[in-house]
Amino acid sequence: MNKVLHSFGVKIMYHTDGAVMDALEGLADMGIDILEALQFDARGMDPEEMKRRVGDRIAFHGGVSVQSTMPFGTAEDVGNEVRNRIDVLGKKGGYILAPSHAIQAGTKPENVIALLKAADRY
Repeated sequence: MNKVLHSFGVKIMYHTDGAVMDALEGLADMGIDILEALQFDARGMDPEEMKRRVGDRIAFHGGVSVQSTMPFGTAEDVGNEVRNRIDVLGKKGGYILAPSHAIQAGTKPENVIALLKAADRY
């Protein structure tokens, strides 16, 4: 199905949750263009290893933690995580900065602003 979709110029974004390091090569082989959600709070998830293994075949979307950094970190923590995600996952392109999932109720508004400011600044 992915080959047929690609023949029409369609890009395929695939949503995952949790630890998907063991599935990366298979997802790339099946024609996934963008891996979305990137839950680095999950066991074994490593952005540097992910980029190294499939970063030339899959673009990444997300990864700023809505489980730890966004709700419980400081604005500085958010800015640092944004910069790290861009440095690692965006190296040579292929990264769409976004939270790891929907920003949850109770997240400090200043942390949402910090994400946007860090994205704009960096």
